[in-house]
Amino acid sequence: MWHSPKGGDLQMVPLRKTFHILPPDDYQLAGKCAELVYFHQNNKFCGVCGGQMKWQTEISKQCCECGKELWPSLATAIIVRVTRGDEILMVHAHTFRDRHYGLVAGFVETGETLEECVQREVWEETRLRITNIRYFASQPWPYPCGLMVGFTADYLAGEISLQREELSDGGWYSRDRLPFLPDPSSIAYRLIDDWVKQTDKHF
Repeated sequence: MWHSPKGGDLQMVPLRKTFHILPPDDYQLAGKCAELVYFHQNNKFCGVCGGQMKWQTEISKQCCECGKELWPSLATAIIVRVTRGDEILMVHAHTFRDRHYGLVAGFVETGETLEECVQREVWEETRLRITNIRYFASQPWPYPCGLMVGFTADYLAGEISLQREELSDGGWYSRDRLPFLPDPSSIAYRLIDDWVKQTDKHF
């Protein structure tokens, strides 16, 4: 619920839109609460014996029958800013709800490191080879229960060949002709904005 500073009735606001309304700490707390609600709704019964699950701590549940303990699972994903000289790689996925372009991203698979996932996702989505992979920052992504881990990397070799099952468009963009950018609430925006500020220093 949100009360307009101009007065008026309370309004229901989707969690993601509260990024632009709530203080950062409150927004992050709201995201954690949303993840716990999702966890509860999807874990009412034990996956081992079928018994009823009850809250054991503020963030875990336990089976009343066999004692199985369960904690919320995070779906870890990487997102990477790939640059080539004064250009940045940006893509538009079929799942995007508007016309913004973002960065190559994807979920980490069982048995691979974050860096291996970065290389794999860039190769699968664009057929490009990259090097100099560096950690940038991470961001809770409670939609419904994700963790985005941001990286930067340098172009090494290859020509862009888009994975059409996932991407509708993509290419290299210079700072003076960037496409429509992601929402500022996303780590994708932070990665792009950081690159733009770095290139500004050279002009």
